[in-house]
Amino acid sequence: MVHSEILFETDRFNVSEVKKHFINPCCFGEDLAVWLRQALTEMEITTSAPGQEDWGWYLFAQRGSERYFLGVGGYRKEGALNENDAEWRIMVQRRRTIWDWLRGRNQITYTDPMLSIIEGLLREQTDVRNITRESV
Repeated sequence: MVHSEILFETDRFNVSEVKKHFINPCCFGEDLAVWLRQALTEMEITTSAPGQEDWGWYLFAQRGSERYFLGVGGYRKEGALNENDAEWRIMVQRRRTIWDWLRGRNQITYTDPMLSIIEGLLREQTDVRNITRESV
């Protein structure tokens, strides 16, 4: 598997106000990336500042010798009464060397600690619901 995704729902993060600095109007996830960075930092996981892409936001994380790319994005749920009620996705991809890629080694697995850490952080939040995982 190339990466795993953690999906969840919440109305905590912005999906209704397009900020002036967004690359495009659907570039939501900045506040989720900031929250995730702070939560991981509190667990002594090294993280970069969030960056923006045309699909959402990302940050890099390092736990021990393992490095990860974390992408976040969300969209408003159809028919939602609250303007920020959204479905969110956190993509977790393990950083691999070119040799790892060529040989198909060091891929992320369902039991990767970073997936468990992020999922655990989400489960601690009372306003987060319907947490699931997908493998891609």
